[in-house]
Amino acid sequence: MRVPAAGRMRWLVVTAGRAWLTRSGAGIAGGDVWLAAGERHALPAGSEWVAEGWPQARLVLLEAPARRFSVGAGLRRPLVRPEPCVA
Repeated sequence: MRVPAAGRMRWLVVTAGRAWLTRSGAGIAGGDVWLAAGERHALPAGSEWVAEGWPQARLVLLEAPARRFSVGAGLRRPLVRPEPCVA
């Protein structure tokens, strides 16, 4: 499965099985990532990835919340700030 680039940070979470993950265009230096059920990997903003179940998996893609704007208040911090977990 191709995970296209996005404008904000995301996390790929494996909810069942095992998955292989690699950054598109990273070549050998990019390295492969293996995730088991319950593990997650941070996907930086602007990065494109390829993920596959090995032999099969259930994956969930989480996105960082959008920043909120309000009149007169300026930029606020996101309501929820998930912490990246390197698997």
